[in-house]
Amino acid sequence: MTEEKCPQLVDYFVVAGLDPAGPWRPLDEDGKTSSSSSVRAVDPVTDLVVIARGLGEEVPEGFTCIEKTPGGHSAELSAGLINNPHLYLCYRRGRDKPPVLDLGVLYEGKEQLKQGWYVIETTPYSRSASLSSGGPPTAHRVFLTYRRALDSQGLHTLGVTDIALLLPSKGEVAPHTFCRVDKNLNTGMWGPALYVCYKRAVAKANALVFEAGLISRYPEEDLDSFPLPESVPVFCLPMGVSVESWPLNTKYQLPVFSTFVLTSASGDKVYGAAIQFYESFCRDLLTERQSIQLGLLSVVDRRPISSRSLHVKKSICVLSHWPFFTVFQKFLTFVYRYSISGPHILPLEKHVSGFMHNVPFPSPQRPRILVQLSPYDNLLLCQPVSSPLPLSGASFLKLLQNLGPENTCTLLLAVLTEHKLLLHSLRPDVLTSVSEALVSMTFPLRWLCPYIPLCPLQMADVLLAPMPFIVGVHSSYFDLHDPPAEVVCVDLDTNTVFQSEDKKASWRSLPRKHGKTLFNTLTNLHRTLEKICSSGQEEATLEFLLTDYDQVYRRQKQLELEIQEAFLRFMSCLLRGYRTFLLPITQAPSDRTTDCSSLFNLQGFLKSRDRTQQKFYIQMMKTQMFTQFIEECSFVSDRHACLEFFDECVQKVGVEKPEEVRLIDLDETHSGEHTVFIMPPEEPQEADGSECPALYSYETFPTLKAELFDRPQDQLRVPAKGSAPDSPAPRRTKQEIKLAQQRAQKYFTVPDMWSKCLLGHCYGLWFIYLPTFVRAEPSKVRALHTAYDVLKHMETRKVVLPDEVCYRILMQLCGQYGQPVLAVRVLLEMKKAGITPNTITYGYYNKAVLESKWPSTNQGGRLRWVKLRNVLLAVAQFRRPIRRRQKSDSLGSRGEAGVEPDQKLLPHLALIRQSSWSGLSESSSHKSLSGPLVKSS
Repeated sequence: MTEEKCPQLVDYFVVAGLDPAGPWRPLDEDGKTSSSSSVRAVDPVTDLVVIARGLGEEVPEGFTCIEKTPGGHSAELSAGLINNPHLYLCYRRGRDKPPVLDLGVLYEGKEQLKQGWYVIETTPYSRSASLSSGGPPTAHRVFLTYRRALDSQGLHTLGVTDIALLLPSKGEVAPHTFCRVDKNLNTGMWGPALYVCYKRAVAKANALVFEAGLISRYPEEDLDSFPLPESVPVFCLPMGVSVESWPLNTKYQLPVFSTFVLTSASGDKVYGAAIQFYESFCRDLLTERQSIQLGLLSVVDRRPISSRSLHVKKSICVLSHWPFFTVFQKFLTFVYRYSISGPHILPLEKHVSGFMHNVPFPSPQRPRILVQLSPYDNLLLCQPVSSPLPLSGASFLKLLQNLGPENTCTLLLAVLTEHKLLLHSLRPDVLTSVSEALVSMTFPLRWLCPYIPLCPLQMADVLLAPMPFIVGVHSSYFDLHDPPAEVVCVDLDTNTVFQSEDKKASWRSLPRKHGKTLFNTLTNLHRTLEKICSSGQEEATLEFLLTDYDQVYRRQKQLELEIQEAFLRFMSCLLRGYRTFLLPITQAPSDRTTDCSSLFNLQGFLKSRDRTQQKFYIQMMKTQMFTQFIEECSFVSDRHACLEFFDECVQKVGVEKPEEVRLIDLDETHSGEHTVFIMPPEEPQEADGSECPALYSYETFPTLKAELFDRPQDQLRVPAKGSAPDSPAPRRTKQEIKLAQQRAQKYFTVPDMWSKCLLGHCYGLWFIYLPTFVRAEPSKVRALHTAYDVLKHMETRKVVLPDEVCYRILMQLCGQYGQPVLAVRVLLEMKKAGITPNTITYGYYNKAVLESKWPSTNQGGRLRWVKLRNVLLAVAQFRRPIRRRQKSDSLGSRGEAGVEPDQKLLPHLALIRQSSWSGLSESSSHKSLSGPLVKSS
């Protein structure tokens, strides 16, 4: 048996950042290249106070008082109190202390203050800062609260950068990217409800921002099957490369993990996983102007300022055709830690090449790959879940956790009707996971419009495209830009969906019954998810990687499948019965044969739905997704396994309670005992057996050297299916195998049916060898007609067939040898037997009738003579009544008696019926042609 090479786990390893050798391309605030790249960051909020202006208190020095709401109304905190002290909220920005992270409201006596939170109990003048009216001692008081960052959290902390107060009764809503605290500040008897909202952003220092470039890569030569895209560095650092000056002894920020997806012109996806980190940068590489902008030189005398240090952002990334994001995160984290520790005996390049060349792709023969990166670091690579569902980087847990049931269903409607979707978050890895979930939850429909889950700022012009898209950007995009018009903006950090009022979409526009079932299922799963997931477990930090969450992970994986199954059940109910409205090609193809309207009975499908749902179905059937789905169902597609699995799901939900049917079977292959253990690269030894000296130590992440990489070795190989044909026509799909097993178990105890079942397998074996029989026969057409006769004989004996292979092979051979008419007859025989062709069989049938050459309707001179003879006979038949009438009138005038005219008619000469497929029908008799035929020139 031959062997084939297993898929490669990682295609490229890339180092992106600012190449010291240049050239440097500065970026302006819009993400465009410009001559000036200085970015002045807004200082975060560090202090909050409440003042009582009615009691003579003034705004403290350095503080800003919030006097107006966004709509221009008074922002007084105590408008509903009887003895109004005229309370106002003030804040101060700065960098002299850790920033404020969150704001809150405390109803004293009703709830406990959370750990790490502070209460604003008094004003700067030691008066009470309670926002409630005075009353008995048992009355509940209301206070503003806040949470501050720790001193150890470093410079780049996600802090509060802006605060606003809202009056919903005046029509005010939270500004875009703002998070509202859903607790009313006005608990008095009078006055409107008042809410506080705030914006969070990265509190970074002043910086110079440049376009990311490629520093080094491995392998250095492009792969034949997949050249390295030039845009990879830009996706590794979507916000650009920032050169920043920090105060001395500032703590480094932990690496930030991000993911992205690149889509080729053919629709193939390439997944990228990257971590961003800071490292020191040489001052000598900056110009004098750049040094002044960063505060490294004094403005007047150009004297160096030694109290600040210089740092630059860099990224390391792996590219793969497989979305093993968790595995890649662990590997990249190990590589980063290896670069900042040491010295080491082995260079960093040995570990990179060892992971890329020595780690095989998991397979059924080796479902678990345990990779030992070092004596203290390892990772486990498991075989993907064996499911016909396409593999993706989706995380339905993050989708539901960040958006909730209602917004999730609303976005499902937006995707099904192809709206413009803009997702944004301060967490880059969440953007990709949620975007992948959005395009996966509409299976079997595929998103065909522009799709950029993590869009660099340099490519933000795609938001102006006059077509549907799904794009994800960093939330800092809205620091400089307003939300685009006619675009649904989704804030994953605050769980808010912003839509234009005139085109506002609601999940209630989904088909009522199926939409309600989906919403209830997601609501129950969301409650379960909140119980088992804590907020700290989603942070992509090194501490999380060192913690064991095996038990929680198993439960989360089960929830992931349950959420995915809920969407699959909804789509199965939504498209239930669609196969009955597919229109097979039954005549010679024309220019409009492959149109969706020619392949699918759109009006019939629409009439089969409830009248209240037709508006939604009309919108959905106009999308590119639906048109592509019909084409994939009608012709041979590389997604035939996925589509057949979906057809099986459609059959399962046809029961009385579809919500109780399991559609996705849990795969426990990864829990098997067979594990392949991959050792770390072997350390060299001296000639006397002693350890080699540790020579490799890095101040910054190194530029990769080609001579230090190990050459690729032959990876573990898996047995190839050498006996399998190139075409999937003779193969039995997983669904067909499962159905055959069920029928065998059903008929095993019934002798009569069991004999027919075994006979069906015999016929199936005969048809599997039919291609060999046809190739050996000199007359291919006669051999195909023989197989067709066998097929008809098989049907007369009421054989129990195990699958559709008999019909599928004959249809495929009809296309191969140019017999479309015979393929149509095979389809008719299949329907006569009560068998609805599945996706694969139907695709091969349409392929046969579409690509084959049909018999010409003009069969030459013989057919023309037949047509002429039929016309003359028809004219003669029309003339006979006239002659009979004339003769009858003549006899009547002479008074002669005779027999009835009808009894004197000549015998009827039969007309020869013409067939539209083969000239003469089978029922026509060649003997009916009297007289010699003259050959037409």
